[in-house]
Amino acid sequence: EWQAGDWLLSRNAPWTEPFVEQIVTFPAARHDDMSDAMSQAAAWLLEASIPTVTITNAFTGLPID
Repeated sequence: EWQAGDWLLSRNAPWTEPFVEQIVTFPAARHDDMSDAMSQAAAWLLEASIPTVTITNAFTGLPID
């Protein structure tokens, strides 16, 4: 997911540098709080159902593409 560019990090956020440091040194990093949070978020996102919206014609009830 990271290599595919599916995750976005703000280059200017104050937490970006420590976050990247923890990710690239995991599991040997002294602290791994942010790595744990990221992995839990990734697992949750994989399991979460994404709602979809179907737009239908009010007169026919058929879906509109």
